[in-house]
Amino acid sequence: MAPHATHTATHACSSARRTRITAGNFRVLDRLATQIERIQQVNDLHVLTPEIVDAARETLLIGH
Repeated sequence: MAPHATHTATHACSSARRTRITAGNFRVLDRLATQIERIQQVNDLHVLTPEIVDAARETLLIGH
């Protein structure tokens, strides 16, 4: 699989995970997005992965 295709698939999976976690709640989605950005900045990560979304969810105690 080409690197671009892998990146696109990972991003799609991560986006679906964010939607499922927040259940369409825009306030929770905003909090989750902010936490995802923090995690990416602290760890110098440039690609959104499902693992980053899960780490943000756990930090915010969403869906427990």
